[in-house]
Amino acid sequence: MNSRISTAADYILRFVFGTVFMFSGFVKAVDPMGTAYKIEEYLNVFGLDFLLNDKLTLPLILSVSLCVLEFTLGVLIFLHLYKKPTKILAALFMIFFTVTTLIDALTDNVKDCGCFGDAIKLSNWETFWKNIVLDVVLIGIFIFDKKTKEDYRKKLPCIVTSIILLAGISFAVRNTVFEPIIDFRPWKVGNKMAPTIDEQTPPLAFATYKNNSTGEEKEFSMSNDGENSLMKAYENDPDFASNWSYVEGKERIINTNTVAADGFSLVEIDDTKDVSLDILGDTEKDLYIVAVWNLKTANPKGMKRIKDYIDKLPSEKNNIIVMTASTPKDWYQFIEKYSMQDYNFYSCDDKAIKAMIRSNPGLLHLDKGVVKEKMSWRNL
Repeated sequence: MNSRISTAADYILRFVFGTVFMFSGFVKAVDPMGTAYKIEEYLNVFGLDFLLNDKLTLPLILSVSLCVLEFTLGVLIFLHLYKKPTKILAALFMIFFTVTTLIDALTDNVKDCGCFGDAIKLSNWETFWKNIVLDVVLIGIFIFDKKTKEDYRKKLPCIVTSIILLAGISFAVRNTVFEPIIDFRPWKVGNKMAPTIDEQTPPLAFATYKNNSTGEEKEFSMSNDGENSLMKAYENDPDFASNWSYVEGKERIINTNTVAADGFSLVEIDDTKDVSLDILGDTEKDLYIVAVWNLKTANPKGMKRIKDYIDKLPSEKNNIIVMTASTPKDWYQFIEKYSMQDYNFYSCDDKAIKAMIRSNPGLLHLDKGVVKEKMSWRNL
């Protein structure tokens, strides 16, 4: 094969493979806790939950190691450094994740592998085929790579690799200790999470009717206006009641008032009513949410800082609530421990809280349904 073509193919394939690995490693390093939650999910699915503890020590170590290794491999392959060991390590990496994502695609036990964190969501089959494409690219790298000897005693590759590793570890740890420096999740600062009470509208209801002569089925809006409304149909056709028959089981309701985050709800103790829209949509007061997904594992130092912070907020201007996935039994112990009798507690799904804020505890500030601030307790 022409040496120029071989060299060009090698550079292009390394560029593609290295870029994907760098991007994937970077978005994971932006949010190591998110990857740790995903690793926790995998360990549970594969029956390895005995390796877990309340602080997610192992998943967090694996998360930081994974994102730093992936990013470093991407850079080294991109720069043609340590070509033989990086190719072998990348091959082992791809074999493991290709098999894992194939199992995901076949069983659907884990809905999203999190290969690109929260930055890009892929289905299990999309992830698997993405890995197949990378496998082909990596095979091409093995084929087109020039078999030249490398001098591993040179200092520059060692210095570059050391800098990448140290920078990657520092970046990942920073995003673990504090909130992610880049937020890909719904509760991003500036996002509007719910309509205000004034903006909320009644649900849209639709019903289906069948034409008695032609058999045509048509859906009508149950609102009082609009060209497609049932009222308009009666106005246009005085014999509508005899010409059309109501079709049972095809009713449809669209709730236009929703929280812009899956699985989010706020329920008071001994109640089942979701009051999230009322609380998030309040226009009279700013809302501060103390998010503590697990009351038992909440950092005591962090709770003290948050308690000192919210105690100084004027109650006439702010509504301060505590949101948790823990049981009401834990609520009472927590309230006594931190003297939080003056604050309302609400129950919420743990996954919804973890998607909101990574810190346990953490604090969010919203105004008229818009996220204004999102703070780890370490920022207070």
